[in-house]
Amino acid sequence: MLRPSPGPLSAAHPTGRGRLRRALGGLCCVLGSLVGAAPLPAGPATCGPGVTAPAPATPLPASVSGRVDFYAARYDPRTLQPKAALALGQANAVHPLASSFKPLVVQAILQDVDAGRFTLSHTFTATAATRSIEGYPPGPTALSELVKRAIVRSDNTASDLLQLAYGPVRLARRVQQLSPCTTVLLTTKAWWAAQAGLSAGVLGPDTGAGALAYAGLPFDQRLQQAGRLIAASQQVSGPQVEAALDRYFHGPQYLPALELALQNTSTPQAYTDLMVRTLSGAGLQAETRQLFRRVLAAGCCQPKLPRLRASYWASKAGSGWRLLTLTGLVELPGGDLLAYSYFNDNSATTDAELMELQLPVVVRWIESGLLSLASP
Repeated sequence: MLRPSPGPLSAAHPTGRGRLRRALGGLCCVLGSLVGAAPLPAGPATCGPGVTAPAPATPLPASVSGRVDFYAARYDPRTLQPKAALALGQANAVHPLASSFKPLVVQAILQDVDAGRFTLSHTFTATAATRSIEGYPPGPTALSELVKRAIVRSDNTASDLLQLAYGPVRLARRVQQLSPCTTVLLTTKAWWAAQAGLSAGVLGPDTGAGALAYAGLPFDQRLQQAGRLIAASQQVSGPQVEAALDRYFHGPQYLPALELALQNTSTPQAYTDLMVRTLSGAGLQAETRQLFRRVLAAGCCQPKLPRLRASYWASKAGSGWRLLTLTGLVELPGGDLLAYSYFNDNSATTDAELMELQLPVVVRWIESGLLSLASP
């Protein structure tokens, strides 16, 4: 079910079904448990040139820890070139996207609707093979409803059904062409099944070594391996994946590097540049564009009482174990565009529910940076 988010947020989200909320969902009122942050492997990967831009004037909230890289820019609406920018950390550092990749899935399937391959009323039914972790759409569900669930509820199964319908290989190649520093190769179920050690037939008995080898493959070889990981994930049920993940995250096999090796990834600058071309719904026809903009305007997260004057604010967030991502697009009344990506991993905070408790203060921090970019 949907419930209002607490604090200064306007989006609504479901309560997570599982003990761990890995995909963005409800902001559960639980106490934080902190652990010492393990270091990332030396020299996290980068993609694209380094970014030279001033840092936001407001310091990060005190509750934020781990690796934080952020990029925001004001764009010319005609050329989509940045006119001014802010950056924190390494804006060209590669990060896991968590659920922030889902607008790309939704945009792609709606373009297939425009092309006549599907209709908005076309129905899909989740099966044991395609059901991901946590809540899922029961029974036949219209494509338009899956679009809404994938963004507003961040429903993993809804997103996976749309990605499988569009074609994971098609989507991967499309995204790579649009943004070479962005990779969208796996469904949510596929990366979590792999991370939980349920894809030994593909990665081998040592999940960590197999995942790191997969991450180092050239794109075309990695794409082939991704197809095998998706197929392997369909041999187990969503509840089996969730139970295995609980054991993995709380057990001795936990390896922080797997988030980066297995999840869909991008850099703050690359993803912001991609989102400014995506979240407006440009390239969609009138009906699909209206649906796209409506669901993204209801995505997480925006201030409940915004100080920024915006004619449209689209947003999507993602969370996971020690992981929080936010991205969005703001259309200003004068026509200029603001876009941003905030990527935080290797946090000292663990469960996704606990990471989500940071959303109100992080959203306010992002808005303060956007306000400075919006100033004449």
